[in-house]
Amino acid sequence: MAATAYPAEPTDLFVLLYDALPDALFRGWTATEWHDDPQVRRQAGEISEIVLDTGVLDPAVTARHVEEKGDLGRFTVLLGLDIALAHVNPYGPYHDAPALTGALVNYLTDGRFNGPGTQGALLPRCAFPGRPLGRRTKAEFFGLHRIPPDEWERIDHSVLPAVNDPHFTRDQPVTVGCAPVLESFDDIEIDFERRHGMTVYRLRPMDSVMVRTRIKAIIRRLDESGAQLAVMPELSLSDSLLEHWKEVAFDTADRDRDRRPLRFILLGTGPLGTTDPPPNRAVLLDRWTGQELLVQDKLSGFTLDAAQMRLWRLPDAPAAGTAEEYATPGSKISLLDSSLGRLAVLICEDLSRSIGWERELLSCGVSHLLVPIFSKPILEHRWEQQGAERQVGSLGTWVTVANSLVVGTAIPHSEMPERRYTCLVAGPESLARTAYSLKLQFGAAEAGDQLGLTGDPSSPLPAVLPGAAYDLWHPHWPPPHPDRDWMRRPGAWRRVRRGAPTRGRCHACARCRTRPATPVRLISCRSPGHRGRERGRFRACLR
Repeated sequence: MAATAYPAEPTDLFVLLYDALPDALFRGWTATEWHDDPQVRRQAGEISEIVLDTGVLDPAVTARHVEEKGDLGRFTVLLGLDIALAHVNPYGPYHDAPALTGALVNYLTDGRFNGPGTQGALLPRCAFPGRPLGRRTKAEFFGLHRIPPDEWERIDHSVLPAVNDPHFTRDQPVTVGCAPVLESFDDIEIDFERRHGMTVYRLRPMDSVMVRTRIKAIIRRLDESGAQLAVMPELSLSDSLLEHWKEVAFDTADRDRDRRPLRFILLGTGPLGTTDPPPNRAVLLDRWTGQELLVQDKLSGFTLDAAQMRLWRLPDAPAAGTAEEYATPGSKISLLDSSLGRLAVLICEDLSRSIGWERELLSCGVSHLLVPIFSKPILEHRWEQQGAERQVGSLGTWVTVANSLVVGTAIPHSEMPERRYTCLVAGPESLARTAYSLKLQFGAAEAGDQLGLTGDPSSPLPAVLPGAAYDLWHPHWPPPHPDRDWMRRPGAWRRVRRGAPTRGRCHACARCRTRPATPVRLISCRSPGHRGRERGRFRACLR
């Protein structure tokens, strides 16, 4: 391919080379051997320095690598671009890449790094599969997610503006409050009827004084607990209750984050809108502004069988046969990027029937799944935990499941003697992907306006970690600086050979953009991230 066929802009170039690299290379060990080759690492480091310094890569450089080495050349350039673009990943460990500001602006305004010259999307990584790291898939070699055009069509993706962002701190736990809201079948309306030759059912919450009073108590208790994220269960919303939630949440909001840090509230789900049948829709609310940040319709309706209807004691349920949920299924998956990570919502049955959405979420690298459900009580080792474990392993995501008390109140303890819970939070146990380690946090509430507590006095509320990308997952990334004062330490800079001084300003290191503390001649940056061959060089003046 001629040099003119390669774009100079690094994000579009990454998309072009990534798509051209055969998937078959990653089914064996070829890509792993390339990735561990010191010469490949060195050349990738040189490419990253060029891109960080200039913001582009000369198409002739790309063409030379590809012509001389074929797929190995493509892979080498991709590694170099990946290192450079890690410096504009808002979830990454690096900062200060002014030459690549255009890519960051594209992401903040258009929701993707790449420009109009390429189809599909290129997104920053903020999660990594939670299983032990062995032979990597194609996507796992890089700190970027390439979403093909056909999958991108099914995604409704947005980046949260700074005015709406809670600005969660990387590596600091975010506490989660889950309240059941609904306590018994007195709090919901349920109807069975014949439609389209089959039995269907409708579920909706009662808009009663009791439910509205609980909503106010839930907001108060969330504030008192210091919860930063709240998740309500399925079927706790109607059009009128949605407006009530917004009013109560906004009226009690406080800009003092230390007193009332709660900002994001998933208000649960319910039949919203005027269509027939309505969607079973989830709404994520910004408490400070009252804006709906994310809306997700349930993708898969749930079919009740006769045994479930008897166990759940559903009022007026048919004695035999099945009943299909009467709702319009969703056709797209909504994603929201914020300082918490890349959020998605799955509603009850969606967590079990993953075939309809798992490919898209894996391509996009979702870091947090919020899962409101309407079901029997959450028990250990059952479908909620199994579904959460699957997503932690395949996506590396944090999963929050929230349930109501309705079905559990109807089922006698003699028929279900196990310990009952109303919420579950699951996520990776540690950053190191060396074992199948899972962190499970079960919470239980006794009333609709209480929060699910873990029983741990030191951490009564479950917690998640914000989405992030770590150099630990990508060996070709240079280690980040532990702090910005390392260049002032003794021996941080050294002279590598004699030479005439270059008059003028002191130039920053091409890799880390920092300057020496004292005027020197030709020097080598000795940052902890630039040891050995990764050392960045530049000339500095003798003033």
